[in-house]
Amino acid sequence: MLYLETLKRQHEEIAEILSDIKSYINHKDIAKEALEISSKISNLAGKLKVHLGTEDQYMYPQLLKSSNSEVGTTAQAYIDEMGTISTEFMVYKDRFNTRTKITNDIDLFVSESQRIFALLEQRIAKENSNLYQQI
Repeated sequence: MLYLETLKRQHEEIAEILSDIKSYINHKDIAKEALEISSKISNLAGKLKVHLGTEDQYMYPQLLKSSNSEVGTTAQAYIDEMGTISTEFMVYKDRFNTRTKITNDIDLFVSESQRIFALLEQRIAKENSNLYQQI
């Protein structure tokens, strides 16, 4: 299925942006690189929006209609979980989408980035290893 390959490619793109931001956090002067980091956060938000739209438009409707009730139940659980993660990411993005917002509280930026990125990475891994295998 073409959309499945698109979703996998989007996962790779999202993971690459997460890696880039983590690299700035771990190895560079955050205050000095805050403008670039904020740009990457905005880019990540756009990639996630497109990815979630693709899932909502193509993947989940098909899974919810599956004759296998376990697949439908799993799909609904993923939809519910992603709603929570998506909401948390949007709060993070709004909190740190500018240089000034990042530099106003670098420690909070780092801890929230680590928390949100872990949620996203776990979700991507879970989709790749479990959900996408059911399609």
